[in-house]
Amino acid sequence: MKNLVMAGLLASFIGSGAIADVYYQGFEDESWLGGKYFDYSGSTDGHWLTNNAGESWVNGPGFNAWVDGDGLADGDYLGVTDYTGGGLGSWYEGSQGYQISDTDGDFELHFDGYEGYADTVSLAVFIADTGYEAADNFSIHWGSDPVNGTLFDLDGNGGDGNGSDLEDASGVWMLLEFDVSGLGAGHLHLSVANNSGSEIIFIDAVTITGGVIPAPGALALLGLAGIASRRRRR
Repeated sequence: MKNLVMAGLLASFIGSGAIADVYYQGFEDESWLGGKYFDYSGSTDGHWLTNNAGESWVNGPGFNAWVDGDGLADGDYLGVTDYTGGGLGSWYEGSQGYQISDTDGDFELHFDGYEGYADTVSLAVFIADTGYEAADNFSIHWGSDPVNGTLFDLDGNGGDGNGSDLEDASGVWMLLEFDVSGLGAGHLHLSVANNSGSEIIFIDAVTITGGVIPAPGALALLGLAGIASRRRRR
């Protein structure tokens, strides 16, 4: 009977693979909170941002921020926050999340802590209820394919051509979930462009799910358990 149990456990581990979260980020660490974020790099080209002492974290475990230009040099509310203004009221989960506002250029948030194949990605998004323009946009992507890899796109040029797509989606939490199982290996990233402190994208509860393949150590433990079982029978 014990051998049958072990065989069943082994089959469950090395079969088709269980679906489970391979990455989750809720931005709940209070040590990541701070004041306005300033980009001190002096770069006017595309570059990765760095965290600064006393300022909100823009990077953390499994997420990293990139910007094109120097639009954040003047200091903006960007990164991990417990702010609940802008019509937000409360976070989707917990008491913190990530806000993106007044980027004055193209901003990207890469969840590159997980790079590989996945089944689904989901995240909670709240778009502040305010006026938007043609130059504003918000999109969600998986991998590097600019067409098939674009999961969600609210372009300021859509709708009436003056930000109405963003305005129509504003003022309410949206839990967005996407099937990425056919898109190959990659990672999740967001793209935002806005130019006002009141134009805010709030992000929370980022989840990536996929088939879990057991680590070699787990299989080794199962093997040792099977050997121990056979020894006891002797």
